Amino acid sequence: MSAKTLKSEVAAAAVATSGCGPEGVEVVEGAEVEQAFGRLEHLYAQLPAMEEKGAALARARSAATVDGLAKAAAYRAAELVRADALVTEAEARVSAAEAEGEQAAGEARLALMAAGTQRGLRVGPAQNAEQALARALEASPFDTVEEARAALLPAESFAALAAEVEAYQAAYAKALAVCQQLEDCEEPEGLEQSTAS
Repeated sequence: MSAKTLKSEVAAAAVATSGCGPEGVEVVEGAEVEQAFGRLEHLYAQLPAMEEKGAALARARSAATVDGLAKAAAYRAAELVRADALVTEAEARVSAAEAEGEQAAGEARLALMAAGTQRGLRVGPAQNAEQALARALEASPFDTVEEARAALLPAESFAALAAEVEAYQAAYAKALAVCQQLEDCEEPEGLEQSTAS
């Protein structure tokens, strides 16, 4: 796309937001205008590469989300396994205590109820964590947690990529705004001719 075509597109977009009247017209050197549109054209030329980097960043973010939820689900599942083990131990103690007498059996039953309560408190969070992981996988471009983990970026690489994409987006938005402002405040040639006649 040429600078002239890009300038025309910016001008068309600027018509809707034009707020400059004759008193708002700024005298801008032709070199400044060319420099502003040259900067925008340069950034536009980088757009396909930056779109690829943006897609890579989105993929890495999705992978990090899936990985974090997988770790949370594994932690909750491990808590539930430990709680199940405590219930099993408590049940074994109840069986052994019943042979010893009613007082020992009563204490063992209380321990079993406490273990059962602790297990019950861990069922919901474990199920919720699994469901959150399943939803994240479904929304991601990955089929499995392993596939997501293979797409993880090292922290430094992730931070550098995010900074590069964000800097490009900010530079592009700024350059586009400058060009739109120049177009908005540029006096149309027809107006100059009509006032001269």
